[in-house]
Amino acid sequence: MRLRELGRHLAAEGLDVHYAVDDGPFNASLVDVLDFASVHLIRGCGRIGRLIARRSTLEKVKPDVTHILNPQPSNMATIYGTNSFVVVDWDELLSTRRFALSMKTISRICEAYGRRWAQVTVVSSRYMQETFRSEFGIESLYLPYATYVERFPRLPTPFTKPTVVYLGNLHQDGDFDILLDAWRILGTAHEVPDLHMIGGGDRLANVRRFVESSGMNNVRVHGYLPWPEVWAYLENADILIFPIRDTVTNRMRCPAKVFAYMQAGRPIITNPVGEVAEALGDSAVYVDPTPTAFADAVRELSTSKRPHVNHDLSRFEWSGRARDLLDAVHKHIAARHRRAT
Repeated sequence: MRLRELGRHLAAEGLDVHYAVDDGPFNASLVDVLDFASVHLIRGCGRIGRLIARRSTLEKVKPDVTHILNPQPSNMATIYGTNSFVVVDWDELLSTRRFALSMKTISRICEAYGRRWAQVTVVSSRYMQETFRSEFGIESLYLPYATYVERFPRLPTPFTKPTVVYLGNLHQDGDFDILLDAWRILGTAHEVPDLHMIGGGDRLANVRRFVESSGMNNVRVHGYLPWPEVWAYLENADILIFPIRDTVTNRMRCPAKVFAYMQAGRPIITNPVGEVAEALGDSAVYVDPTPTAFADAVRELSTSKRPHVNHDLSRFEWSGRARDLLDAVHKHIAARHRRAT
């Protein structure tokens, strides 16, 4: 989403935008989605073959700026030894994730290389910006996520009783377990609102088994849904909910779902962590990241119909993010030119 939306709006500013992505069924479909840009499908035998193909594409296109999302072995090896002007964009620090020691080590090496190689460093969170400044002496451009949901015609509500909706991937390092425990506390009485969980992930099957074995008949685990249907769930929910524990990894993140929630305009229960609080300000209901606290907040908010919440979305548009990025690149090039002369 990040590179898609930045590219879309950079193209609207008159830039010639290219994407280099590994070939595969999903990436092949991007040719139609990214109709504002040139999409280069990278084909090659094994990692070395794809590396050669990436570097060949870079040599062929000769971009004025090469924009990389999160330094990883594949993209760092691609730019190694080239003269390209490089923007390294960080929407998370992969080394803080729960990887094995070998993966953490590889991530740290790539991150160090990315900090060294970037002409312009971009971060998606204030916490990461301050970390780069205090630990590495690097000034970075703060470029958080933005609103991204297409405006669909209003659909009839899919709900027949008070409903809470959670949107998010069900991965091992997610905090959705708080919700499952909260609904165990709430029980299955008639006045308890339904919880609808939308999103796939490697823990999807586990969550479904847990819900079924626990007899939680007021919890629906949908998995992936197409966006028109997701939007109907979001804009018709009584409450939107998002647990996020206060960890270094979560402070580094800029969760995209926050901006979808803001677009939907429904009351939000969450935790004041990092970019969540940065975006929502005082327009959300903040609680402790515990099942009991979430259960109590759901009880309180579900007792009355809550009105639409009007968020100021003008500050959270991808067009403005793209202009900020372009301005940062131009300033760096101008400063380099002054030093050269």
